[in-house]
Amino acid sequence: MANRRVLPLTDTEIRNAKPKEKDYTIPDGNGLQLLIKTDGKKVWEIRYTVGGKAKKTTGGVYPSVSLKDARAKRDEYKAKALKGIDPIKEKQAAKLIREEASKAEDALVYTQFHNVVYEWLGTLKNDHTTAKKRKRTFERDLFPHFCTFDEYHHVVSSKPIRDITHGELMKIITAKGQTAAETASRLFADCNRLWTYAVAHEYTDLNITVRIDKSLIPKSEYKNMPKITDEKVLGELLRAIDKYHGEGGVIVRNLLRLVSIIPLRADNLCKMRWDQVDLDKATVTFKRSEMKVKNKNLPDFVVPLPHQAVDILREVHTFTGWGKWVFHGVRDTKTHVNLQSAGKALKLMGFNDEESGRRQRLHSFRGTFRSLTETYAREHGASFEVRERVLDHHEQNKAVRAYTHMADYTAQMRDLLQWWADFLDRVREKG
Repeated sequence: MANRRVLPLTDTEIRNAKPKEKDYTIPDGNGLQLLIKTDGKKVWEIRYTVGGKAKKTTGGVYPSVSLKDARAKRDEYKAKALKGIDPIKEKQAAKLIREEASKAEDALVYTQFHNVVYEWLGTLKNDHTTAKKRKRTFERDLFPHFCTFDEYHHVVSSKPIRDITHGELMKIITAKGQTAAETASRLFADCNRLWTYAVAHEYTDLNITVRIDKSLIPKSEYKNMPKITDEKVLGELLRAIDKYHGEGGVIVRNLLRLVSIIPLRADNLCKMRWDQVDLDKATVTFKRSEMKVKNKNLPDFVVPLPHQAVDILREVHTFTGWGKWVFHGVRDTKTHVNLQSAGKALKLMGFNDEESGRRQRLHSFRGTFRSLTETYAREHGASFEVRERVLDHHEQNKAVRAYTHMADYTAQMRDLLQWWADFLDRVREKG
């Protein structure tokens, strides 16, 4: 029986073709046919033979691919088949090349220095202040050497981390060491951690910091935080705080009054919330995750409040008790007070001269407390462990800490802090 002659399709026939219960095809001839799917979609199919094997592939969807374009694509495919080229394999090879090129392009973007830095920084569990300082150090000291910026100083691109040499990095860090040895030392340590992370994630093959001669990086000298321990000067400081009416007014004044009695870390003090304060029980409780030492085996940090501290917080509650923060921002009441506000106030009050022993910062009150409670240890009778717990310092020896980590020092801390508050009252009154 002779093959039925296939009449070429027309656009009218194609437009009028309706879906049925099952997919079906309408031939156009010479290997081209239109597949009408049950959902109404119309797909071009091209049949050809290469190497003695019948093949079928799609040629696009009508009307995005017109009848004329479908025939041209059919002719192109059949011409290639006559030459022994399989259009399907050719398309697959082209797709693979595009995918590999895209992967290489993505890898180039992902492994750019600034992207690796930001990704690594995002994995660190630092408090907000430490994270901000570390990010600023990279952006200030390393980005200018490896990044390209737009007119608004936004990073556009940067050198791939694998292309940065140890010589380049050493030159930057040693130059920084000439003016800021401590910053250079921290930067070198952070770069070591960054490149270790980059190697682990296959962004580069080598941690170049191991090739840097550490002896060329200036050693930073450890320097104790300046603090006032002279009782006469301390009395002047306490009286100056009581009379302070500068920027921040009642907020900054009471923040400084409280930290002189309760030597909290600056970050915990400035971010103290009312939901942490229990004035009836005279305690402030910080979750362990909010503390510098975040060891989950340690209990939350409960600070007993002397009656002087309770009085201060009751006064503050009159002004800020409506909100979230005990000490809200000086200009923005919806956020906590800035760590720098207290430092500015101490400078304005004249306590900024380290040589004369009159320099005090927010963190210095911890040193003042620790030094003077050591001096008067016989008077208050609190043990070394109790004094350390007031500062939330913990035993470094893991074996010892395993037995003592749940010890409850609250009652002893209460006695010590009440003694300290009374002692400060005596020092204040001596003037």
